[in-house]
Amino acid sequence: MNWKRLILGVGLVLVVAGAAYFVYTRFFAAQPEPETAAAADGTDDVTDPSITSLGVVSAEGQIVPLRDALLAFQTGGELVEIAAETGTVVAAGEPILRLESADQEIALVQAQAAMETAKANLQTAQAGLLAAQTGEQAAEVGLQAAQVALALVLAEPTEAEIALSESGIALAQAGVGQASAGQSVVLQGAPSSQIGAAESQVRLAEAQLLPVRDALDLLIREESNDEDALARARLNYNAVLANVNAAKAALEEARSGATSGQRVSAFGSVNSAAAQRDAAQAQLDQLLAGSREEQITVAEADVAQAEAAIAESQLAIVQAESAVVQAEAGVAQAEAAVDSAQDALSRMTLNSPFDGVVADIQAELGEVVSSGVPVVTFADFGGWLVKTTDLTELDVVELNVGDPVEIQIDAIPGERLIGTVTDIASTSQLTRGDVTYEVTIALDDINNLPLRWGMTVFVDVDVDQG
Repeated sequence: MNWKRLILGVGLVLVVAGAAYFVYTRFFAAQPEPETAAAADGTDDVTDPSITSLGVVSAEGQIVPLRDALLAFQTGGELVEIAAETGTVVAAGEPILRLESADQEIALVQAQAAMETAKANLQTAQAGLLAAQTGEQAAEVGLQAAQVALALVLAEPTEAEIALSESGIALAQAGVGQASAGQSVVLQGAPSSQIGAAESQVRLAEAQLLPVRDALDLLIREESNDEDALARARLNYNAVLANVNAAKAALEEARSGATSGQRVSAFGSVNSAAAQRDAAQAQLDQLLAGSREEQITVAEADVAQAEAAIAESQLAIVQAESAVVQAEAGVAQAEAAVDSAQDALSRMTLNSPFDGVVADIQAELGEVVSSGVPVVTFADFGGWLVKTTDLTELDVVELNVGDPVEIQIDAIPGERLIGTVTDIASTSQLTRGDVTYEVTIALDDINNLPLRWGMTVFVDVDVDQG
């Protein structure tokens, strides 16, 4: 029995030892390097298996459309219209989605009305400048006439002096004509542009009144118990109604023409010109009758008055020029406001950046869309490209634009496509810990294969034939 136990123990030890040796040689012992083809021939040239052989660089990539873009609104708002559903072919610049834009539309109407008013103000300021310049010319004529009259008073009248005095009368008569022309302009009333601006203000005020009135009517019909809401609605309605009445009053004033004060001023200008003409006639009469001390005094006073009139007319020109500058600035500001309002309105519509197809819409009607958040995937499916996804920095240095490429499609086994390297990224990206560079490959012919965006492909770039 003891010998049997001894033999069994030795056998068990040998089995355990054999098993241990097998495990060691299978999993822990260093494995010999595989013999390469060159080593089998008896040479020492051993090729690193990580280096692509035969002048070919291989990589993985994806099928992508010719162009694609993620589209987002520049401003936020409620999505109220989908102009182009998913799958729709859209030309460049055509609308895809629209946000609620009532506020922007009202702002644009207000800005356009303000611009019309600013243009009318500019026309009025320019007319005022023209009137001031005409007044200066009349004042200069008056000064010349007064100086001539004084010279005539101080000297014995001659035929030439009498002729000059008569010309002074003619000039004064011309002043009467100018004043009469100015009176006609005043009596003709406001320009059509000013009336148009006033009409625009009335339409805008009435447009703003409608929703306010409807809101008040709704509260009254529903017999709302919210007295505060009803009171606020009435106050809001009365305020907007006051704006409507004010706009109508302004329109009526523009249509009615010049005010009584303006008419009185115009008549006064005519009377003043007529008085100057009469004074010129009186001076001629005095010249013919001979000079007296009081006549000299009067003539000198007329010269001083004419000089003061020139100073006043020059001041009026400065003020009128300032008014024109301010009116021009108002027009420029109003035009900028219109451009800004138009731009704000256009930002409520998302348009296609190029000819393509709406691939996907990531928003629904009634949803509030945030600014800058992509809501549309847009692409040009007129052709396909391949973009590599794992081409490392060790391989990219072998590639050049123009290198021929052979492409295998993972989803379509057995099919091979031919392409050409068209672009090599200048900047890198980190992919699963490797530094990689994106390479774009144009396909020569897709052979009517059912390619889809994002399909995985394998590319072999022949770097020796590029």
